[in-house]
Amino acid sequence: MMDILLNPDREMLSQALVLALLVNGRTVFEDFSWTDKSKDFALALEEFGLKYEQQGHQLALEGVGFQFTPPTLLPIRFTDYENVMLWTLASKDTETLFTIAGNNDEDGSALVQRAKSLLLQYFVVKPCVDEPSKFAFTFAAEDPKFKKDSLGNVFPIYRDRLLLRTLLKGGSLVLDERSSVKDSWPKMLAYFGVSLQTEIRGMEQLSEFERRMMMARGQKLERSYHTEMEETKVLTSRDYYIPGDATEATAFALWATLGKHPKDFELRIKNANVNSTRTGAITALKRMGADIDVASRREKFGDAFGDLVVVPLETGRRLQGRRFSEDVIATCLEEYPFLAVAACFAEGETILRLPREFREIMRPKNELLAENLRKTGAEVGVYEDGLVIRGLEVMLDGSDFDGGENPNMGIALRILAMILEDDSAANHQEVMDREYPLLCSKLQQVAEQSIAEAQAAVEALKKAGG
Repeated sequence: MMDILLNPDREMLSQALVLALLVNGRTVFEDFSWTDKSKDFALALEEFGLKYEQQGHQLALEGVGFQFTPPTLLPIRFTDYENVMLWTLASKDTETLFTIAGNNDEDGSALVQRAKSLLLQYFVVKPCVDEPSKFAFTFAAEDPKFKKDSLGNVFPIYRDRLLLRTLLKGGSLVLDERSSVKDSWPKMLAYFGVSLQTEIRGMEQLSEFERRMMMARGQKLERSYHTEMEETKVLTSRDYYIPGDATEATAFALWATLGKHPKDFELRIKNANVNSTRTGAITALKRMGADIDVASRREKFGDAFGDLVVVPLETGRRLQGRRFSEDVIATCLEEYPFLAVAACFAEGETILRLPREFREIMRPKNELLAENLRKTGAEVGVYEDGLVIRGLEVMLDGSDFDGGENPNMGIALRILAMILEDDSAANHQEVMDREYPLLCSKLQQVAEQSIAEAQAAVEALKKAGG
């Protein structure tokens, strides 16, 4: 069995660093390792008052509680999620004049305008200076009204921002959603001592009389995910562990499933994030016929993690095409290109249907993805709701795959090239390495070790026959 270690889950690490700032005292991250991007985010939180020190395999952090002081020049260089969380910290101050700014050139102006658009989407602000490369403003005390998406949920970035904002204001909050998508933040808040409860409500909470009345009125008997948060004055000092990144785990699972490996090959992906609201892609691959099991699952630190054991498909066996609804795809938008690659090798038709809110923004990405996948001979159709893919039993070699500036698509196409044993140089390698440090090199190491083991097995058979 071959073991692989992942980078810490990117979003959960950002969340944990924010909470470490809000703890009035010491937090320790167990078995911790930095990436360049996570270190950059921690440096931004230093400006709010966070202190930290690497001590062997632990990261010791000192927070300042709710009495932090935000910098007046707010960062804009991170992901949308990270930017919104940092700005939410700053938004507790409604008197200070804050600024987002970039270089006085075309790129700097584009960065500021993108950040400004994001800011106005999630916050109510009072503009003071509005220039192409500079936007100065104060935060308003009120929040924008949120709308639920077509699935009956609050958009995850806004929901998480709303929970953090409520914590900082010392208020209370009640949310009811139809399904649970990315619930690691509420679980983390509860683990660090926030007065927060979540529960599933639905038919089981109704009496028989209430159920009959609803049915008589033609009302649907649906479950809802109820979140209730109350005022919390102090966060608890905790030890914590950030599991391996779910997107990276999916990348290795895809490669282990479809790559050419020696007999008895198994890949163990250690300490991966196995929270069901974040591992929709793994569940989808299993529905298609991939042999992926969760070993040594642990419910610890308020969430779930464990080892994923992946066994390649047996010779002559193929994945099976499946139809994946918006509910499923909502739990694995980051891994969407990985499922599209898997569908190219599946028997029958696979439909990947996007949630309504993402269809317009994903359309050009789907066009680029389809253009690349068609090089293998697979039938790929781009339609309003997403992708329709009919795979082939024997794929063309394909070559010169290019995911452009999309790192997730680039990695999915890199795996596709590895499965087809195409050793051509990857395009936009720097984009992939910046978002997922060392992932491509680790994939290559697994491939090389697998090839070496296969060659050794052949040599052993030759010697035994001789």
